Amino acid sequence: MPERQLPLGAVESRWTRIRRRYVLAVVLILGGVVLGFSARCGLSALFVNVGNLALLHGSDQLGSSAFEAAAATDPASDAAGNFRLSQALVRGDFDAAADELAALRSLGGTPRGAASTSSVLLHLEAILARRTGDSKRALALIRESVARAGVNAPEAALRLLYELLQDVADPPYGPALANIELPVDPRRDTCGDGRRLTQVRLSRNDVAAGGSVRAELGWLDSAGRPSEMESRRLRNLAPNGAFTWGATSTSLPVGYAAHPQPPAHDDAPSGDVYLGFADLDGQPVSALVMDNLDGPALTSRLRSEWIPAAAGACYLLASEVWVGSGQPHFGLYLRAPEGSDIAVFGLQGGLPDGWWRQARLLRLPPDVEAIQVFFWNYRSSGAAAFTLAVVTRIDW
Repeated sequence: MPERQLPLGAVESRWTRIRRRYVLAVVLILGGVVLGFSARCGLSALFVNVGNLALLHGSDQLGSSAFEAAAATDPASDAAGNFRLSQALVRGDFDAAADELAALRSLGGTPRGAASTSSVLLHLEAILARRTGDSKRALALIRESVARAGVNAPEAALRLLYELLQDVADPPYGPALANIELPVDPRRDTCGDGRRLTQVRLSRNDVAAGGSVRAELGWLDSAGRPSEMESRRLRNLAPNGAFTWGATSTSLPVGYAAHPQPPAHDDAPSGDVYLGFADLDGQPVSALVMDNLDGPALTSRLRSEWIPAAAGACYLLASEVWVGSGQPHFGLYLRAPEGSDIAVFGLQGGLPDGWWRQARLLRLPPDVEAIQVFFWNYRSSGAAAFTLAVVTRIDW
């Protein structure tokens, strides 16, 4: 039987469809861009990632085709809804994105690609909660969104955070003390430019709310002469810096995760870490509690996500902690492209029982690309409760 011949137009049409779908993978590979794709991700995830990449580069037609291809391979992925949702996010229009998310879910669709990023979804959920009049839930959602996004939190999220703080009467944060003064470690009071930091005063309520923090800084110039107190607005990179945004499903403060023991200490027992309270001047203050009281020489650890850093820049580290026979450590891991992570301390063990506050300056090495905030209660049979953590760039 002679081989069946397809009309030329049909061949071209089929080739056009094949080319339109599979050229997307070639575009991704040639561009050297991988956005959440691994060998275990399905073909649908590949098409979604290419669609987002196309939208970022202004190619709506290619983006639409990519989302159609994703929907063809994954019935739960609505092509039109996800395409419009991603368009709104690329424009930075989070209100429109919230509308698209609500419409997508009403049709049984699932958000995909950039729209499924946890911090983005929490941001959109906060907008929807506020529209229904549930400002308290909206505030909790946007705080968690900002904490997860860290330094990458969009301005729209920070604006919504500030607006909701005006809408919601949060319980008072600790004593009615607007500012907290932190002594500066005299061994670490300079970034090598001649000036020395002598005094730090921060707004406790600003740290609790999140976003920018009002700060007053006292300096000695290179000749040792004191200057007038300098007022600044600083961005706290330590998420949930006063531990007031609630707890995760594992009872840890929002914005932080358990820190696995380093390989050399795999067998070291760990104490309890949870969101709790400490008594400050007779009033309960929200705190990160690291409790090693159930055994000898336990070690508790907690960490943030990695935060992009400005190599060579000067940073201020400040913390407040209650010590109950524990060995509290607070500081940063520094990550460079090559080599193991380095730990530097803003506060380091060996403290008598009671309340302690300390600030220090740190100039990052020139090859550091990211930092991670950490807390330890290291090899102790006591407790420690952190109530404040500030990490901020302080160049002038």
